[in-house]
Amino acid sequence: MEHPKNTQMMKYQYLVNGVPFQSSPVTFFSDGMISSVTDTDTMSFNSLSPTTDVDYGLPTVFSLLNLSPATCSDRPAFLRSTPAGQVGSSVFSDEGFETLRRHSDLGVDVFLNRHKWSDDMEARRRHCSSGFVNGIDFDQKLLYSSPQIESITRCSSNLASEIVDKKLKFQCLDDYEQQNPCCCSKFQNQNQNFIWSLKELRGRIFTMAKDQNGCRILQTMIERSAVDEVEIVVSEVVDFISDLMNDQFGNYLVQKLVTLCNDDQKMRLIISLTKLPTDIILVCMNPHGTRAVQKLLENLNPNQVKLVVKALYRGAATLAVDPNGHHVIQYCLINFHSEINKPILTEIASKCYKIATDRSGCCVIQACVEHSRGDVRTRIITEIMTNAVHLAEDPFGNYVLQHMVGLKIQELTALLVRQLQGHFASLSCNKYASNVVEKCLNESGEEVVARIIMELVRSPNSSLLLVDPYANFVIQSALKVSKGFAQECLCGLISKNMLSMRTNLYGKKILERLEKKKVNYAKS
Repeated sequence: MEHPKNTQMMKYQYLVNGVPFQSSPVTFFSDGMISSVTDTDTMSFNSLSPTTDVDYGLPTVFSLLNLSPATCSDRPAFLRSTPAGQVGSSVFSDEGFETLRRHSDLGVDVFLNRHKWSDDMEARRRHCSSGFVNGIDFDQKLLYSSPQIESITRCSSNLASEIVDKKLKFQCLDDYEQQNPCCCSKFQNQNQNFIWSLKELRGRIFTMAKDQNGCRILQTMIERSAVDEVEIVVSEVVDFISDLMNDQFGNYLVQKLVTLCNDDQKMRLIISLTKLPTDIILVCMNPHGTRAVQKLLENLNPNQVKLVVKALYRGAATLAVDPNGHHVIQYCLINFHSEINKPILTEIASKCYKIATDRSGCCVIQACVEHSRGDVRTRIITEIMTNAVHLAEDPFGNYVLQHMVGLKIQELTALLVRQLQGHFASLSCNKYASNVVEKCLNESGEEVVARIIMELVRSPNSSLLLVDPYANFVIQSALKVSKGFAQECLCGLISKNMLSMRTNLYGKKILERLEKKKVNYAKS
């Protein structure tokens, strides 16, 4: 009589956990090859004893499960890959990680794959792992148990984040230590503060200040320092203050230092800076030094400002036309009283025309007119009015005249119109001066406007003004602001030359303006 279990296995086979499955015929994949379980394979199970039938057919059982090969994403990132399709148990040893696989039915005795971990990974494993329980998963996902993987990952991430935090906190310091090992040798992450003190950096502050990272470190340190430690910095840089102000990195330390110094320390810096009259002038003309000087002026008391202004006035005319230096002069004119700036204003007034016709100087003259008071202002305005016609035709000087009119001081505008009287027609045809004439028309009172329009209408070449590339804009502005008799005269001039204007690009613009004025007048 046939054994009951063997008879049952003709239809089903059982896994170790008692789950039945059909044994024939089943197609499966193994190592990339397609095969099937045939009747011959089924008969082989009949000859097995009840104690060995399932274990002996273990390869067939695995094949019937249609297991997918392991992929790199199926295992923890720190495990190295193993041959696809292998199943086995894993253990830790002091030498590394071993994987042991046995394929008795396929004729493979033992496959030993030994993974060598780096020293730091082994150290982390010993530090983090505890209570390891072997786990086997046919998709190779559970070579570790889940709690253990979480423990290792959490411990590793904490250690990594601590290292990253340290590197971010002390990045600048590390860079500076590599570049200047003799200047910086120690730091400590204790309450996130440096253990350095400025006293330990004596003799090195000037060198550090001219380095990008060193300058940043010094700025951070002096912000947290006491008065006596700030004195250490001042004593080391006071003799080289002009050099530091001109330096691309050192100027930032000076700007920070002057905000923290007391009056006595600032006075020492001023004396050193103004010891030679040319030093402060050259610093102001430097692109880095000009910022440092302005920051210094911002933090001085009136008496100290007078000392700096006294040193600056000798080179005020030179600084006024310098691309960097004119910023210092303008800062003084805008922020300090006219009496304090009197030495500078006097020097500028003596060379007013030269400065007014400069790209940078015209801005300085505008500041002088607006912020000066008293006799020195009168002197500057007189110099401007004397050269008004030439300034109006200058590419930069015309801005000085426009600024004067824009102040809307009727006395100044009337004075300027008197100076330009008899030249309005020719000025209207000039590229730069035409802007001055327009400004006078737009910003002046009705009486002044009428005077300018009547001069334009009565000029010998008045018809040419209607078709001129620049004068046509003056005529358009005159149409907009004219009233009464002056307006009638201007419209009469346009009517006489309407035919020639219709065939001219600039004349057409004037006619369009005239039509708009008529429409607006009809609506009103």
